[in-house]
Amino acid sequence: MKRYVLTIMLAAIFVPAFAAAQEEGPEDIEFRIEMHEREMELQNREAQMDFERRMQELELEKHKIELEHMRRPKEHPGYMKDNDDDDLHPLLLLVLVVHILCAVWVYQDIRRRAGGSGIWIVIALLTGLLGTLVYAVVRLGENQKSQA
Repeated sequence: MKRYVLTIMLAAIFVPAFAAAQEEGPEDIEFRIEMHEREMELQNREAQMDFERRMQELELEKHKIELEHMRRPKEHPGYMKDNDDDDLHPLLLLVLVVHILCAVWVYQDIRRRAGGSGIWIVIALLTGLLGTLVYAVVRLGENQKSQA
């Protein structure tokens, strides 16, 4: 038991002295602060370099895409045209021709019969086959009335 008491007393004497010897002085604190600031500055520089490298990679990729776009022939299925206004779609062109032909037929029929209204030409021009079909049905009805 005496040994334990003696050990505790010695520990009580030497532990505070040992702890006081381990305390950092003002020079140690300043050194740690300076080291921390340098580490932060190094991390900032690394982040900036990573950012600049990634931006350069993106610029390079953008230039590659532009070159690929310029190299691709116009007939290539993936070629993207900048101005599609110059080319009419063939189906649209066909519809336009059908509308005009229907209007011409209605005009000639009105002149041949020497009767009718010019409004049917406009209807045939705007509605195409549907308007021409309606005109033909109305004309057949008029023909049947005149024959009766």
